[in-house]
Parts: sequence; structure tokens; C-alpha cells
Amino acid sequence: MTSTPASTTGPPPLAGCLVLDLSRMLPGVVLARQLIDLGARLIRVEDPAGGDPMRQLPPLVGGIGAGFAAFMRGAESVCLDLRQPADQARVRRLAGVADVLVESFRPGTMERWGLGAADLRAANPRLVYLSLSAYGRSPAGADRVGHDLNFTAEAGALSQLGGGGIPSTQLADISAALLACSSILAALLARERSGRGAFLDQPLVAGPMPFLTWAWADAAAGGGSLLDTVLAGRCPCYRTYSCGDGGQVAVAAIEPKFWIGVLDMLGLPDLFATGIDTGDTGRQAVEAMQAAFATQPCAHWLALAAERGLPLSPVHDLDGARSAAFFRDAGLVEATPAPSGGSLATPGPFLHTLGRTPARPAPLLGEHTAAVLEEFGLDGD
Repeated sequence: MTSTPASTTGPPPLAGCLVLDLSRMLPGVVLARQLIDLGARLIRVEDPAGGDPMRQLPPLVGGIGAGFAAFMRGAESVCLDLRQPADQARVRRLAGVADVLVESFRPGTMERWGLGAADLRAANPRLVYLSLSAYGRSPAGADRVGHDLNFTAEAGALSQLGGGGIPSTQLADISAALLACSSILAALLARERSGRGAFLDQPLVAGPMPFLTWAWADAAAGGGSLLDTVLAGRCPCYRTYSCGDGGQVAVAAIEPKFWIGVLDMLGLPDLFATGIDTGDTGRQAVEAMQAAFATQPCAHWLALAAERGLPLSPVHDLDGARSAAFFRDAGLVEATPAPSGGSLATPGPFLHTLGRTPARPAPLLGEHTAAVLEEFGLDGD
């Protein structure tokens, strides 16, 4: 099933754009998903010895990791050993006709193979070459390695997570991939004006920065951390509450009109002055609101809030989110085909209005090697 939002007409924005993807792991596949959804043809160059490690991460569907299957729909897989001169030459030929090249090796590795930005862009000045580096290419960061937990900790994001635990989602990897997509799109637009591509570096450690700008600004101005803000879940007006049936609702009544509406719904109008109080009075207000929410099941409060136009939401688990009518009706959930048949319910195109997720499942390792090499006049086994 191909997801096509009703407001999308005509060819996708990146139709005719060829992306050569040499990256590995989560940042690369998240970036690939966006470019494919926008209509690019993406050829993923993988190591013949197992391919992208995400292929092996359980649970497996049709012999492929479920995460890889979800992200890599519509991609083509070509097996080339980048350590071998013959395959390096094949990559140079492919890069000569590509619009975008993405790689995630340690700085200096691609240069040693003769596949660095300077070499490839000399042969193809229109090439947009993006490096997903760990810590950037400066002397202080070029030799460093890491994963999402390292980047999240070092950028200061880990210290801003309530509870002090390790996040179950990869903040740095995913947000860096989203930023990288924006950089590529901007570079392609600039190329239309100048005729020349660009070299782009997206350090993964910089991925959490959009989340931290407010916190850094507050700290620089003498304030506290994100844990001290209204949005940290410590205020009565912005937090979760348990209902009588064990379900939870998220209350985000920051504006006074919404806060008044919530208190009126609960029969607690005297708590108006406590909305953003984090002291003893605020804690007492939280206790009073919790007691009120516990008198009725979650559905009761959600129905009342919907009637009154108040910002209350159910706290879904993943199954609840997948089955929610809003996500289905808005085209935000789609059936991802598995290589062995069947499908998985996954989020729809990230770039919703323009995105069109292809119907073709994620490729088997090296599935398109022969066809791609033949198409571009490259001999190979």
C-alpha cells in the first residue's frame, strides 16, 4: 500500500534525484526514509559481509530486522566492498552520476579510499556530499567515535531528562538525521541557482541541540535547567494524571483559558492560582486534581474535555497509538510490507504532506547488485 496524502498531487519533489547511500545504522536509515518518501531513488551500498548491522537487530521479519524493514522501504541494495580497489572504482562511477551521496564513516576513511568529497566533487561538481560524522571533522572531534547515548550525554540532553534514566528512543541519531535531510534539501535548492553541489557535515553529537537551545539560553542568562520549567511536568497544569480505571490522561493547560476550563470540569475552581506553582501549594493542587481524576474512568474525562475543547489526551502505549482513529484517518499510520509477505503497522511518511512511501518492501542484502551494475555499465559478479 502506498500512502499518498489527499493534498499531494503531481510528481514527488525529489523525482529523478539519485541518492548513493553508503551510511550505516540508525541515522542513515532515518535520513534515507525521508529522501525516499520525497521521491528520490536511493541505492544503498552495503558490505557483502552482512550488510547494515540494523538488518540483524531482532525481531526479524522475513529475515530482516523490523526496524530496517520499516525505514528502508523502496531502497535498492547493492553489495560492494569499499576496501577493494575495484569496488571503489564502481562507487566513483556511481557518484559521477548521483545527485546526493551520504556516508557515515570516521573522518578520513573515505579519503583513504579515494572517495572523499574533494575527489568525488571534482569529478561531479553538482554532487551534494553529506557526512554523518560522530563529532564533526575538527581536530578535537575527528578521531572520536560514539553512539547515541554518548552524544545525548555529551550534549547535555541526558542531564535534562526527568528521572535520570537512559532514553529508550535515540534522540541524537534521529534528530541529526532530520537536520541532515533539511541540509540536503537546502543544498539541492542552492544547486538549482548556482549549478554546484556542496559538502555538508552533520555531527551526530549536534542532533540534540534543537531540544537544548531553550535550556542553554536559560542557563546562560542565569536560570536553571529544563527540569525547572513549566513544561517539565512539575506544575499542576502540565502533567499526567491517573484515572479511575487505571488509564492516564495528559493535561497541557498552559493558557489561562484552558486551565480555567480544566478546573471547572473537575469542580476545583479555587485552584486557579496554582497552575504553575512547583512548591507546596502546587503539590497540594496536584493531589487534589489526582483525587478528582480518580473518580471516573479515562473515557469519561476525555469525552468531557472534547466537548469543552480542552487539551487533554490519552497516554497511549504503542498498540493504542497504532489503533487510534486520528492517526489512521490522517494517514499517519500505514502498512509496511515485509519481505516475506504480510505487513507491519508503522508511522506513515515523516514529511507528511509531500511524502509518498513506496509500496516496495525493504531490499534483501545485495538484491539489486546485478541490475544496478548492469544499468550503469559496471561489470561485476
